[in-house]
Amino acid sequence: MRTNRENTYPPHWKHERWRPAMAVGTRSLGVSLAAALLCLSAGACGGSSGDGGDIVVGMIEDTAGGTAATSAEATRGIELALSEVNDGGGIDGKKLKLVRYSDGGEPSQSPALVRKLVNAKARIILMNSGSASAAQVKPIVQQEHVAAISPTNILGAIAQPPNNGYSYILANPVTDVGTVYGAAFAKAGYKRVAVLTDDSPTMAGLNDALLPTLEKAGVELVAKEKAPLNATDVTTQVSRLSRSKPDAVLVSSLGGQLEVLFQNALKQALPDKPRFSLASIGNQPETWALAKPGTLDGLVYASAISSQNTRSNDLITKLKARNGDKFKALTAFSAQGYDSVHLIAKVIKDAGADADSKAINEALQKVTKFEASFGGTGFTMSFGADKHMGSDGLCGIVLRTFDAQNQPGQNWATYQPSCG
Repeated sequence: MRTNRENTYPPHWKHERWRPAMAVGTRSLGVSLAAALLCLSAGACGGSSGDGGDIVVGMIEDTAGGTAATSAEATRGIELALSEVNDGGGIDGKKLKLVRYSDGGEPSQSPALVRKLVNAKARIILMNSGSASAAQVKPIVQQEHVAAISPTNILGAIAQPPNNGYSYILANPVTDVGTVYGAAFAKAGYKRVAVLTDDSPTMAGLNDALLPTLEKAGVELVAKEKAPLNATDVTTQVSRLSRSKPDAVLVSSLGGQLEVLFQNALKQALPDKPRFSLASIGNQPETWALAKPGTLDGLVYASAISSQNTRSNDLITKLKARNGDKFKALTAFSAQGYDSVHLIAKVIKDAGADADSKAINEALQKVTKFEASFGGTGFTMSFGADKHMGSDGLCGIVLRTFDAQNQPGQNWATYQPSCG
């Protein structure tokens, strides 16, 4: 049966550490219990969050929904940055303490969990779940005067009015992705583009912004096919899409096993057709091995990692040292998670270790030219009272290709956005 929930289990949950706290049957009860168990296992429940004078940083993550893989990659960078800040003496001697809850990828759960974080004395919050969750909590963080930073979400509405006084995103918004792909398709001579997507709430919101941007750039969208997140066969969708005779195909999805199904089917049905994707598949190393040999070869995706960015290369060295053989590749999500914590440390230091959440938000709006660990060479982030999307240019997006071994390879030679 077709659903509209981001609750399918990603394939990497075959590993014990990736499994959710419990199987989700009755969603509201399941998510609440999962969040409670996660809180207890992390030793970060509300009752002890303020002990020892720590500076509490809250986090809403997804351990049981369609953005679980994204959230886990960001957490890898978040945890590394936290250890760096705290091992370096913290902020005026006070350490950052992460209090975390999972919303299970269910946006309806997020507002209540944000209030729990406020009660736990969180002075700033990381929205490390889906874009729909980050959008859902905007009125809550506005009411509570606590800034919510989305490290990986690209829905521009999160950072735009109404109720955006305390909501921010780091990465380029999806409209920038549309602008870049519009220019890229024009440069390559692809006028007719077909779209494959999933039925998740997050992608519905992103597509509402992405697809009109492409059309405005002169791209003719000749087909739009959708599949449920738990689909096991997408032959019908790909067959209908192929009949539209597109110049190229764009996959707009949360990634995971469904995108692998998309790519396997596209490679078989349209072997010579250029394929493009959003960021998800390039940021989910666990899924690459699920694709048939050579399936991802030549796929272009909207990455945010460039081998020319020395800060990205420095982060690779750090993650290798921390994770050993478990480290597969630097993903944009890990880099954005890493940068979000160092950004938080900067604004708390600027505001003062004892500053309240309102003062921290004011300090965040004064950040200029923060050097990022993602994006092209020279990419920076800035914020202001009227600038809640951090990116300072389109070069936060890097168009990258997969190689014949289904691994991220070189930058796409046909087109790259500039920092100018």
